[in-house]
Amino acid sequence: MVKSSPIEIDLHLQNIDQFFIDPELNPFKTPRLQVSGIEEAVNNLRMRKRVTGPISLNIFLPRSQIDPDLKKRTKDALAQYCDFRISQNQLQLKIERAEGWRAVLIGLIFSGICLLMILTVHLIGTLVETGFIVFAGFFTILIWMAIWNPAEIFLFWLQPYKLAIRNYGALRNAEVIIKEES
Repeated sequence: MVKSSPIEIDLHLQNIDQFFIDPELNPFKTPRLQVSGIEEAVNNLRMRKRVTGPISLNIFLPRSQIDPDLKKRTKDALAQYCDFRISQNQLQLKIERAEGWRAVLIGLIFSGICLLMILTVHLIGTLVETGFIVFAGFFTILIWMAIWNPAEIFLFWLQPYKLAIRNYGALRNAEVIIKEES
């Protein structure tokens, strides 16, 4: 078994609230614009193909912001936040799947109607061969359009929710290390 290397994420914050709350985004006051620490950590994990090793969140704070209970409070808050984000993404995943299955049903019904129209026109034989080819081609494109959206939902739209659930699950169990900013 291949041992995975630990992932270290360094977060330089002015106060612990910036771990969850975006700092003020004012380029006149702050030289480095950033997102909240947790979102920076999630973005770091999103850039990786797989998150298999243990994660260390190194939170750098000014000395005045560090107290003896901070690590435990931060770990508890991190677990609560990750649990919330996981449940929100699971809910969105269920909603998208339900909408995907509705789109499949609508696409199949619409495709069936289009195929019946093509078959009817073919059996009646009122169109010349060229007209039938154009008619059948048009309805074939409509069928393709009707089934593309459901396929796209299941192939592409669900992946970001699954990735977010995985990343927040990994962060939930991260080791939190509070360090003094030098």
